[in-house]
Formats: sequence, C-alpha cells, structure tokens
Amino acid sequence: MAVSLLLVYSHVLFLFLIGRVAAGLHMEPDPCNSNCTGFPTSDLAHHVGVSYTYRYRTTVATSLHGSSGGLVLECEVDLFVVSECHLMMQVSSVKIHLKFDLRKTRFICIYVQQIRNSQIKRLSSQGEHPMLSLKNLRESLEKTRLKFSLRGGKVTNLCLQEGEQVWTLNIKRALLSMLQTSPMVNAFKVEKETDIYGECTSRYERRGPALHKTRDLKQCQQWRLDDFWPHSVTLSEDKLFQMELHCVQRHGETVMEEVNCTETLSMTTPVLAKTQTTSSLLLLRAQPGVPTITDDASVQTDIQFEKEGFLNLEENGTSAAQEVGQTVRLLCRITSDLPRVSKEFLQLVFQLRGLAFSQLKTLKREASFKCHNAWHPLLDALPACGSESCIMLLSDLIRDKEVEEGRAHSFLTTVALIPHPSPQIIDSITALMEIPELRPKVLLAGSSLISQLCQKSRTSCRELPQVQTFVRMLQKMLSVGCEGDTISQVQELLYVLKSVGNAGLSAPAFIPLLTRCILGHASPPELRLAAVRAFRRFPCSADRSVLLQLYSSSQDDTEVRIAAYQQLMLCSGPDVFDAVKTTLRSETSSQVGSFVWSHLTNLLRSEDPMKQALIHTLPDDIISRGFEGEFLKYSSFSEQTFVSGLGIHNVETSLIFSPKSFLPRSASANVTMYVNGRAYNILEVDIHIDNAEPLLLNFFGDRAERKPAADHEKPREGGNKRKTKESKGAGRDKCSSTTDSFLNQSMSMVFVRKKPEENEPRCWGGVKVFGNEISVFTCEIYRHVSQLSPSMAELALKLLKGLDVHLRHMTPLLAETLVLPSLSGLPLELSLNLTSMFSLHLNGKLNYRDPSHYFLNGFIKPSFYSSLSATMGVHSVLGQAGVQWIGELRSSTSLDGSIQLEEGRDIRVVLSTPEDLMDIISLSSRVFQLSGGHREEINGSESQVHKTTCTPKSWSKIIGWQLCFNASYPPAATGLTFPLFKPALLSLRLLKLDRSLQYYLVEAAYFLRHQKGSWLPRDASIHLLLATPQSSVPRDMSVDLVINPHRVLLRVTHPLKTIQIQGQLQQEKNIKSGKLEFIIDSFYYYITASNGLY
Repeated sequence: MAVSLLLVYSHVLFLFLIGRVAAGLHMEPDPCNSNCTGFPTSDLAHHVGVSYTYRYRTTVATSLHGSSGGLVLECEVDLFVVSECHLMMQVSSVKIHLKFDLRKTRFICIYVQQIRNSQIKRLSSQGEHPMLSLKNLRESLEKTRLKFSLRGGKVTNLCLQEGEQVWTLNIKRALLSMLQTSPMVNAFKVEKETDIYGECTSRYERRGPALHKTRDLKQCQQWRLDDFWPHSVTLSEDKLFQMELHCVQRHGETVMEEVNCTETLSMTTPVLAKTQTTSSLLLLRAQPGVPTITDDASVQTDIQFEKEGFLNLEENGTSAAQEVGQTVRLLCRITSDLPRVSKEFLQLVFQLRGLAFSQLKTLKREASFKCHNAWHPLLDALPACGSESCIMLLSDLIRDKEVEEGRAHSFLTTVALIPHPSPQIIDSITALMEIPELRPKVLLAGSSLISQLCQKSRTSCRELPQVQTFVRMLQKMLSVGCEGDTISQVQELLYVLKSVGNAGLSAPAFIPLLTRCILGHASPPELRLAAVRAFRRFPCSADRSVLLQLYSSSQDDTEVRIAAYQQLMLCSGPDVFDAVKTTLRSETSSQVGSFVWSHLTNLLRSEDPMKQALIHTLPDDIISRGFEGEFLKYSSFSEQTFVSGLGIHNVETSLIFSPKSFLPRSASANVTMYVNGRAYNILEVDIHIDNAEPLLLNFFGDRAERKPAADHEKPREGGNKRKTKESKGAGRDKCSSTTDSFLNQSMSMVFVRKKPEENEPRCWGGVKVFGNEISVFTCEIYRHVSQLSPSMAELALKLLKGLDVHLRHMTPLLAETLVLPSLSGLPLELSLNLTSMFSLHLNGKLNYRDPSHYFLNGFIKPSFYSSLSATMGVHSVLGQAGVQWIGELRSSTSLDGSIQLEEGRDIRVVLSTPEDLMDIISLSSRVFQLSGGHREEINGSESQVHKTTCTPKSWSKIIGWQLCFNASYPPAATGLTFPLFKPALLSLRLLKLDRSLQYYLVEAAYFLRHQKGSWLPRDASIHLLLATPQSSVPRDMSVDLVINPHRVLLRVTHPLKTIQIQGQLQQEKNIKSGKLEFIIDSFYYYITASNGLY
C-alpha cells in the first residue's frame, strides 16, 4: 500500500514539473508585432486596409466669477486598420485657439495647416504671443503614428514609436478613450474599464440609437486628491471638488460614427471655479488604402495618463542650470520689491525640483550666488525645494560645515515638514546624526519624515531599510534607561522620546523601554512625561496597560497621571471607561480629579468632528463624581469650537497645577482646523515649569535680607555733596557688581549645574506642527546665550561700526500642485502656493558706558509680505488657459531716530519722519485670467463697495499724521466676510499731513534730593517735553514741575493753552507769608496770605 501511494505521488510530481517547464518555455505573444501570432483578433467590424478619418475638437474653459480663459484644439485623426489585431493612429491638420477673455470675444488664434503648408497665422490685439515654437508643436503632434489594439470596445495596449513625447501621447490617449465603449449594452450596464483616467467604473445606458456613458471621476482620482492634501487626516468625503464625465456615443453599422463628451471639474467651496472640457469626434469618411507600415522598434505602454516629469535631465541640464542662475541673479537685483521677490523665489524652488543631484553640485561649485546683502537665495531654496537631490546637496553642505549651526537648525525644521518624503531623503537626514550639535534636531526631523512617509505609503514602510536603520538607532539610544546622570544625557533622552512619539512605529519593541522610563521614579519628570506621550501614535492594538496602571496609582505624580489619562482616552474602550469611573469615584488628588472632570464635561458637549465617535461610546455614568472647577486653583481642560469662512476651528487649552506649588506646572494649547472633510492639526504648544518658587523669591523677596551689609557701607546723608569722578565710578561698579551677582545667582540656580537636582528649577517645552514635534526647548539653551554664532557676531560688529545690516527670511510654506488627467489629454492643474517673507533693514551706532549712560542712534525698517495663490486650469506646452487668485498681506514700517540717556536721569529721544507714507498693513485679493503667456487682472464689478475712514483732521493736526482705513470689496448680503476670493482691498496706512515735519523730540529729566527720616524728597524737579522742531505747525507740549521747601512750580504748555501754577512760602523774622499764582494764557490770578508771630 505504501509503495502504491509513493508511485502515485511520484507521478503527480512528475506531471507538475513537466507543466512548469512547459510554462517556462511558452513565449508570450508580442502585442506590438503586426503578424498577430498568438494574439486575439479584434471583434469589431473594422476592415483591414481601410482608413477611417475623424474630425476631432476639444475645448477647455476655466471660469471664475463670470470670467474665463479657454483653449481649443482641432485636428483630423486617421485610423488605419493595418492588421486583424492592430490599428494605427495618425494626427494631422492641427488648429489651436487660445482665448483671452470670452466676455470681450478677444482671443489669439493660431492656425497650423497640414504638413505640406508651413504657413502660421497669428491674430492678436496684443502683439506676438510668447509660446513654444509652433513649428515644433506641429511636428511633435504629427511626427509619429501610434499603434494600438481594440478588443471588446476597449483599448488594450499601445505601441509607441521612438520620438513620441509624453504630452503628444496623452492627447492621443484621450482620443482613444473616447472610442472605448460597451457594444453589447441593450438597456443599462455598469462595468469597470481603464482609460486615460485610470481604472474607473462607468455606467452605460441605451437611449434609442445613442449610448450614454456617465462616470463619477472623483472615484478614480481619489488617490491623487489624497496626495494633494499633505499633513491631514481624512474624516469624510472630499466636498471641495465635483468631477463628472458624460458621453453620448452613436454607433454605425460597422464603426463608431460620433462621440460627444463633456467633462466638468468644479470647485464648490470656498469659491466657485469650474473647468469644463468638451470633446467631439465625428467620422468624416472611410476609404480603402493604408500607408506602408514598417515594424520599427516600438515600446509597449498602456492608455492611462502619464504625468510629465523632468525627463532627460542630463540633456537639458545646461539650460535648466542657466535658468536657475538667471533667477538667482534677478533675486539679488530686486531685493526691495518683496512681492516680486516672493514670486521669483517660488519660481526658483520649482526650478530646483527639476535638477538632478549632479547638476545641483555643478551649479553650487561653478557659481557664487551670495547677494551683496549677504542673502543666499540658492541655499535658502534648498530645504523648500524638498526633492531628493536638493536634500542630498543640503545634507552634504551641512556635513562639510558650509552651513553654520544656527541656519542648519532652521533648515532641518523646514525639512521636517516636507509633504512627500522618500526613503532617500530620510537616509540623507539620518547621515547628519554624526554631527553631535545637530543630533537632537536630526532626531525630530527624521522621525517626522518617517511618520509622513508611512501615512502616504500604500505598503508597509517599516520594511524599508532606511526606516529600520532609524528605528534601531532610537532603540539603541533608549536602551540605556531614563535615569540621566548629566544634563546632556537628559536632553538627549528627551529628544529620543519625542522622536519615538513622532514616528509611532515598532510599538512592541519600544513599549518595554518606555515602561522602564515611566515606572522608574528616579527618572526626571520631563522624561517620564515624554515617555507617556510617546504612545500617541502607536496603534490602538498596542499594549497600554502601563498607562492604565499609572493613571490608577493615586500616589504618583499629578502631571504624569493626567498625561496617562489623556493617552488612554485616545484609544478608549470599555476597560478604559471602567477604570476612569472607578478611579474618579475614589480619587484622592483634587488636581487629577478636577482635570478629568473638566475634560469629560467639555467632551460631552464638544462639537469637534473628530470627537463625535468617542462621545457616542461614552457611558452615561462616566462622570461618577464632581470636582471643583476654579480656573486659577485647580487643573482644568477647556475646548472651544467655532466656524468661519475657512471651515471649523477647534482650540483646546489645559492648565495643570501641582499640590506642591501654587504656581501652574504646565500649560498647553492645541489648534485643529477642519476643511472639506479633512483635519489639520495646525499647531500645538506646551510649556512646563517645575520648582520655580525659589527663583520667584529671588526676584520678589526682601532685598535687605540679600544685602545685609549694604546699608552700613552707604555714605551718610547730608555729608559731602561733592563727589569726585572716581567715587562716582566706584559707586557704579559696586551697583553693577551687586546686580551681576544677583543675576548670576539666579542663572546658576536654573542653568549652571552638572547634574539635575530634585528641588532645582527646571523648564522645558515643545512645539508640534501638523502633529509632528519639530522643536523642543529647555532652560539649558540659555547657558549658551553669550556664545554668539559667527553670523550673529558679524551682525553685532556691523552695528557697532554703524554699518547697514540687511536680514531676510523667505519661507515657502506651501507649494503643492495637483495634476489631473483631462478629457483633452492636457494636464489639468490645481496649484496652491503660500509664501511668507520677512525683511529687516538695520543701522545703528552705540556709545555705551553703563546701563545708565549711553547713546544709541540708528534706524530699523521691518517689512513683511505673505502671498497665498491658487491657480486652476490647463497648463501645457500648447499654452495656459485658466484663472488665478492671489491674496496678499503686506506691511512696511520704519523707525528712525536716537536715544540718549545720561546718568540714568536725563533721557532724550529723537524720532525722525523721513517718509510721507507708511503702510501699516494691507490685505488684497486679486483675480487674474490666464491665457497663453498672458495674465490679465479682472477688476471688480461696478457695484463694488468703496469705503474710506480717516481720523479727524483736528486730531491729525496735533500729531502731523493721519491714520486712514481704505476698503474696496464686492457687495454681499452678509457684509464683508473672510477670506476674500473676489477683487478686494483692505489697507491701514499713515499719511503725513505736515510736510514740514522732520522729527519728533521727546525729553524727560528728573532730579531728587532725599531728606533723612522721610520718604518725601527735599528737592525735586521733573521736565517732560514733546516737540516738533522745524515744523510750521505749533504742537510743542511740555510739563515742568519743581518742588522744594519754599517753592512749588507747575508749568504746562500746549499749542492751545498755557497754564502756570506757582506757590511760594517766605518767612522774615516772625512773619510768614505765602503767595499762590495762576497764569492761564494772558490771564493772571493770585492769592496772598500772611501770619505774624509776636
């Protein structure tokens, strides 16, 4: 029996091996081979050797507020049936229309005739149009033929010839997508098909001789929409876009005779913008005869849309590098024009994204791009570029010490917010771990990038070697424990724990290490808290029993227990609810109880969309006990939710006290915004202060106790009043040494220690942006305040020499582009760009002797500009057709003058007014129509509201300036609303009315002579002056007060009134007399009195 079974198994195994070998020897048919060997034939009634000629027309129009820009493409399409399995496409007779303003019927028409006629006509009311060479466009569209297969009404594969460009191939893909059909539909059918949009579900419905095809395009574009919104969590269906396709097909007896399709992409909120594409395909003729076809080398591809990337970078590297160089040089020339600088800097970022690493290295090596004002546009653009090549170059520059430490920290913060990181970018950042000064920042940046990569990855990102290397590094650093023998070790462990919380990976490996930190009472409090909060991104399936144990322990630290409760509520369930009810009922800590009570109370009435699921699962008796809710005495949690034009906003705040102190121990704030079904955790800030009472006592305690011998060393009142210069200097040195001693004592209590002590003051905090901890600070950073970086030292040296200093910081906060396939085959783009720029112009000269005697002269001119732009429409080599909205916020002010202080008693301030106009703040909204290379601004409607409000002329005359508020906005039933997506302008500016006004003069002086045994001074005088010398308008104002035992004088001078009050007391022998005088302008009043003693 056993032998028989063995023979049967051997026979089966032999047959299996033969099948595998046969399968390996079987050759797949070549879909691009015209002999059709092993290839199924077409099931349509196309006749081999027949040519079918169609007229094709597609129109793309984008509209916003009634204005639109459009593009029309027309051509003839020949379909040659070359074999039983293949057809061939040839495009000819191309026409392109670029429409400027459909309302004014003004447009550019570019007509490209057939290949035998190269004449090109341009009709434009604005002259020649800056487009790509029309000859090159014509040749690219008509140069190559496209072979394809059509079976069952579906295009199965494409065979493209050498020289076919991506944009021409996409247009041909769109043509073939219109031919796809479902010929066997009698009434209604739903089926999946693949065309230029990708794999989508189509609905076919027969209506008489026509076949209607409809599709919800958002269903097959959802993955592109998800990638477009970085740093967000999807809560519900995206309601921002509505995307639909509707086609009407008419079949003849043998082939498709007519197709008409309409594609609509609408942006519904916050502004109604629509891009509509209409395409038609009409059979003109069918005739025998096809051109000679040769099987040239061809490449197989599919019908799906292909995004145009930066192809052939090495070939185009010279021109691309030249464009970058030109942009950088332009930025160095236009540094004062902030709007243009912002636009060109964003252009530089996009240009850098198109360069390979070798090109970037050559560009950096062969050219110097540092402007005359020490601004380095190329270096500032690298972190904002965010491509693999840019980050690799930036990492090399940091490792080679070509970027100073301060700027490297700033760059790493920007890199941490890259929306689409790659494993190579993470590898480049991890390589910076070898630099000890940057290691903490690298930990935060690397972990943030890993979190973003894993959110976008459709596969398990933890299997990536770059991610595994980073996680193993965290495990190794955390394996030493959380005791922290030195301050540097505590700081490093704090960054490691924050990074574990950022990454949220390898929970089984990290939880034992975190448990050791949490339950180790010898660990510093900041490390225990960080270990508890490191659970925040672990999956809810991870073991959280240590948090449950910690929260239920009434003897543990208050803040640590509250943090454990907050983490438990992120992944709550019946076991957590039971523990909360039980612990709250028997809670002995009023601080923990009041926080939990306030949190649950706010939660039950919360309108936060993300908390609604949790609210529905809460038991009715979850609050088993009430607690005090006094804000400044007990720990509390509060939440506010409000709605604006941008969506729903939720603000959470918490204040935590400790039984050991009357001061708050920590405070935090969290801001989340909900827009179009997505949640954005914009910002979260938390600050912790521990053992701050000794420090406050040093500042506000009894100074006599700190200086017991000081009073005995003071000179006796009424002694020698004339002091030498040396004695004055000695007194100042003594005061200075006393002050320095006090400051050093306070600084040493907080900062100067080698080992963290239990009762010493400590503080720490963190900043999260989009949920990623990008900045952590402790009080230890202030130990290095005196150690200036090279750039700061250079800045201080320039100011001391009286030289001009220019500081500039440009940050592209958002530079995202959504590229969607369209019915025309042209890429449909929606781009969002947000940039901010801060510029500071300084000049000063300081003559400093001590804090009570110095002279400072100079000026400061801060400027700020921020731009948010949204562009929607077609952007391709054929031209650009669409609309653009730009919102701008700008401010430009200046302060010029000097400050002089003498002996701590006389101060003189001069404020110059060289400018006649000062824009305090300006907010504008503009709409543009794009067509080709032109951009035309759309003005507001005739019903536009215009308002101007200024301060009264009488007030303005007093100060010489007038403050005016100007507003221009479209009429609305609800009044002025934000944000503005129509032409609008809001501005607040200062206008100089007094042209002769050159500067303001402010003087203040006092003199005091104390008398023994009284807090009243023996002699005192005060002088205050506000004047505008050289001005033709009188506005000088002054106050003088003199007091001594025999005389009181008060004089008030104003341009409209002068008041003087003088009192005098005299005694001659035994007669005392007094006189009180009042002088108001030219009127004189007095009172006299006398008293004789006999």
